[in-house]
Amino acid sequence: MAKIRLGIIGMGNMGAIHSGNVKDGKCPDFELVAIADRKESRREFAKANLPGITCFETAEEMLSSGLIDACLVAVPHYDHAPLA
Repeated sequence: MAKIRLGIIGMGNMGAIHSGNVKDGKCPDFELVAIADRKESRREFAKANLPGITCFETAEEMLSSGLIDACLVAVPHYDHAPLA
């Protein structure tokens, strides 16, 4: 079975933890392929720590890219609904 191509919106504390879990093989059905974060420093962190990752500035760009099958929303709670 092919792995689910995962994207993460938000690379703050929770996004970094979730991305690390996928990278470390703790979620064997997923392959982390993309992240989206408005902060350039967080996109740079992802590029440095997640080889081969595609980075987007906005969630909308990532969601419409066709690169992902599923998305994990890791932003402050009040931003969940608009992104979902």
